[in-house]
Amino acid sequence: MTELDDLDELDRAIISALEEDGRRAFREIARSLDVSEGTVRGRFRRLEEAGIVKITAFANPGRFSRGNLALLFVRVAPERHDAVVAALCACDEVSYVSTTLGKWDVFAQVLVADAKDLWAFLQSRVRSLDGVLETESTLEAAVHKLWFDGHGSPQVSPDDKPSTPS
Repeated sequence: MTELDDLDELDRAIISALEEDGRRAFREIARSLDVSEGTVRGRFRRLEEAGIVKITAFANPGRFSRGNLALLFVRVAPERHDAVVAALCACDEVSYVSTTLGKWDVFAQVLVADAKDLWAFLQSRVRSLDGVLETESTLEAAVHKLWFDGHGSPQVSPDDKPSTPS
């Protein structure tokens, strides 16, 4: 299996081109890198099979009815860790789950309509889980950097910016 450390300059250039535009044609990438389209296609296939790249669409959660991202931290009884993770992964509202080190055992991103929706989700779907010892959550106010935009530069539209208190 290919490891990130095994990537050469061409692999990294192909990944960079696809980070800028995941729909960019292999032919166009090949031209910009002065290699054949077959080389780009083969390299991409190898990277994809190794699980290093995956082309997906990234939707702006702010454009949906459940457009508020909540960050959820959960402390879990060790023997119930896998069950709690599985339960969170099964929730439609949850977009991301990871195991963490430190005070919190599990981190999740949850899409909610508002604070009331977050409260209901926490009460009915999280705090009621066997093994959940403690939770902490917060609603995200604004995104200032989203790495998936290809350059890590802010991609915030005027509609996404929080209002400034006067």
